[in-house]
Formats: sequence, structure tokens, C-alpha cells
Amino acid sequence: MPGYRLFVALHVASGVIALLSFWTAAWLKKGSPRHRLVGRTFLLAMCGILASGVPMTVHFLLADRPVAAAFLGYLLVITGHAMWMAWRAVTDKRDWRAMVARPAWRAWALAALAAGLGVLALGIARGQPLFMGFSSIGLLLGVQMLQFARRGPKHANWHVVQHYQAILGCGIATHVAFLGIAMRPVWRWLQTHASLPEQLVQLFPWFAPVAVALLAGAWLERKYARPLARRDISPSTPATRSLS
Repeated sequence: MPGYRLFVALHVASGVIALLSFWTAAWLKKGSPRHRLVGRTFLLAMCGILASGVPMTVHFLLADRPVAAAFLGYLLVITGHAMWMAWRAVTDKRDWRAMVARPAWRAWALAALAAGLGVLALGIARGQPLFMGFSSIGLLLGVQMLQFARRGPKHANWHVVQHYQAILGCGIATHVAFLGIAMRPVWRWLQTHASLPEQLVQLFPWFAPVAVALLAGAWLERKYARPLARRDISPSTPATRSLS
């Protein structure tokens, strides 16, 4: 595919910026001007990752590598989902009903479910534990979005919870890429000199960031999430307006 190396270079450069800005924002005071500025930089870098990832997926298809194309496409879907959620949780923080009324809300929910089911089926067909395990992310995201739209938020500061959960999802993507691609020579060296099991070398770069994100999410939940009294909100009230 013409220009493939250029797309790879853009993908790598965007990933480096995203990784650095992720940790910079993590250490800055939440909600501060610097935090918001670095957060915008992070999301712009993630946009570069998505923009370069689409032609890379097409390249895999043209190179007769449909499995690689399917899995990369799945990663782009769940990453794009997390980016949209991180953005909308902040911009729609005053009205959760307005957020779930957006056509994009249902579109992302259905896309995550469809992509998760597709990768699960592919993993079962190929006997790939990686595909089967990662498919649960898309399935969980889709179900959570549909439940949120039906039941409403569980936290008084629901937008904060949605935002940091989505940012953790983006963080999983950047760290998976770093550990799975940039660190590949290290894993090969360890596999050769430390006699590490091949399955561990293959799965650790993918599932370690997920495990860390789950622990970080639990810690953030205890620190920031504020329970919402059910009498303060009507979860059954439908969204009152549709936004594009």
C-alpha cells in the first residue's frame, strides 16, 4: 500500500506523544488549566493514532492478512469509543440525558458490541486466547452504555467517573502498543535468555495494562466517586432531546 511507512511513522509518533501526555496529565492537578491543556494534547495524539490506524488496517486487508486487520480494526473501535466518552463526559456534564440522546451514543454502544462479538467469534474459531479475552472489553463497554442510558448515573459526579474510566481505556491502548510493539525486542531477549514461557511473552503486554487499569479504576472510584441518592434522579426518564 502506497504511503504505508508514513502511516506507521505517524502512528508511532502519535503513540509516543499520547504516552507522555497521559502520564503528564495523570500527575497534574485534576481540573486545573494545565491538566485540561495536556488532556487536549493527549486526545489529539489519540486522534493521530486512529487516523493512521485506519489505513494500516486497510493495508493488512490488501496484504491478505484479514485476522490482523480484524483485530486492529477492533482495537480502533474500542479506542475511539473511549476517546468519545472521555470528551462527551466533560462537555455534557450538566445533562446526562442529553449525552445518551446523541445518535453517536447508541452508535458507539452497538459498534462496541458488534466488534466484541466479532472478535470473540474469531478467537473461538482460531483458538486464540488473546482474541477471546480482549473481546470482553467491547462487550462490556456496549452493555454498560446501554445500561447507563436506561438506568441513569449511579454517582453524583457521574461525569468525573465516566471521564477517568474512558481515559483509563485510552491508557490501555497506548500501553498495550508500547509493551507489545516497542518492547518486543526486550521480550524476545527475555524469552531467549530467561526461558520465559512463550504464552506469557505473548499475553503479558496485552493483559498487564488491563489489570493495572482495573486496579487504578478501583482506586479512583474510592477517591473520587460520590454515590447518588436514587431520589435525586429519575433513571427511567427518557432523554428529552436528540442531539447530533
